[in-house]
Amino acid sequence: MRRTWFWRRTLALVLLLCLVLWMSIRLSTNHQPASMLYHRSVKNLYYLSGSTTRTETRHIEKDIATGKRLTKILRTARRRVFDFNCAAVLRGDLKEINKGMEIMDKDGFVRGGNISDISYIKLTKDCDKFKEYRDYRNYILSAEEEEFPVAYSILLYKEVEQAERLLRALYTPRNVFCLHVDMDARPVVHQAVQGIADCFPNVFVVSRKEYVVYAGFTRLQADINCMQDLMQRNRNWKYFINLPSQQFPIKTTKEIVQILQTYNGANDIKGRTGNGRLEHRFKFRYAYKRVAKDQIKPKIYKTNYQLVDPPANVTMVKGSAYGVFSRAFVEWMLQSKAARELLDWMRDVYSPDEYYWATLQYNQNLGTPGSHYSGKPDDKPWLAVHAGWGGVVPCKGKYVRSVCVFGLGDLAALVHKRHLFVNKFFLDYQPRALECLEEWLHNRTAEPAHQPLNLTYYRQLSFINTGRVL
Repeated sequence: MRRTWFWRRTLALVLLLCLVLWMSIRLSTNHQPASMLYHRSVKNLYYLSGSTTRTETRHIEKDIATGKRLTKILRTARRRVFDFNCAAVLRGDLKEINKGMEIMDKDGFVRGGNISDISYIKLTKDCDKFKEYRDYRNYILSAEEEEFPVAYSILLYKEVEQAERLLRALYTPRNVFCLHVDMDARPVVHQAVQGIADCFPNVFVVSRKEYVVYAGFTRLQADINCMQDLMQRNRNWKYFINLPSQQFPIKTTKEIVQILQTYNGANDIKGRTGNGRLEHRFKFRYAYKRVAKDQIKPKIYKTNYQLVDPPANVTMVKGSAYGVFSRAFVEWMLQSKAARELLDWMRDVYSPDEYYWATLQYNQNLGTPGSHYSGKPDDKPWLAVHAGWGGVVPCKGKYVRSVCVFGLGDLAALVHKRHLFVNKFFLDYQPRALECLEEWLHNRTAEPAHQPLNLTYYRQLSFINTGRVL
């Protein structure tokens, strides 16, 4: 009897304490914004505290990767650059732009990355600390992103930090990432990238690395290797986007998904015909030659031998190495006999990565999935990447191989572009330019500050799939 009475009294006290606690929470939050209440209620559920173990973190990420719904995190707007005002720079404030330039021009200003490759190897030995230090837990996973994962490949040769910053900008546990490190990269780069990949269940290093030769076939093969791995590893992603580490998004992960949903299965691939094709690149055979015996990577050079016409009666179209590819396109490209034959023919072409995707896309006789544009390729808008070409686009930074390396003075114009990504940035040139863009992108996703993307422009594009929803 005494034991029964003791347990009844204990249960009553527990219930009373729960009631008092519930009432106090209601009273203390009556006048707080809904977003703040939401944040308070989930902050301990999600892994914002350092008390979450590595095993628990992996379970949470695995749940998201397998389709289980989880509550999103509230991201708060904040500054990342403190020695001048990035928000003013992005408004085009010349005084603040000049202030930032003066800071970067001072003796002693450190150019390049803040984290060495060796440091990445050490940091990633404790994945929880790495994620906390690099802010990987502070993302927002919207309903659209949960149901529409995107696959990315990131190609790099050096500067692990710049590639990791790109990964962080695009990271959600639903997206999937293939990292291709040039075989010719230093061993420490390979180790650092592998360490980063090992900290995430949805990030991996490509299974077959290539010695990437500039303008050579291995540059194209590197992307195809990632495509093959992504098809085998994950069956859920809807689109594939290939990136070099020097690119950076100017749309949030949610906005990218909204735009891709508007595409509705259509690819976004650049195309150029006529004189823009640079016919000498595919009319003559290009070969590879090592200048020195100990040289690992050969150089590509033009021969006097003419190439036979491409297979499948296709007309060559020049485009870009980068694009936005539907999953159906990737699957077809990997399995189609015509696509494989064209790929094999491309081995002797100069810069085949700038011809393969465009030729597949704009030859209607191939029946390419995602090809929903019937006009002249040159007239189609291309929104995958904005680049500042010399003599065409103003550049406040500097030109390298006729392409603008963006600086602080370019940011005010870049953030208003309708493209998904911009190319390119160098950490060892004007690092504050990339850092300001990071700050802006982070704050664009902050709630409730973020303004919804106006999709009207994208819904009126001439290449989207206006048929049934895929």
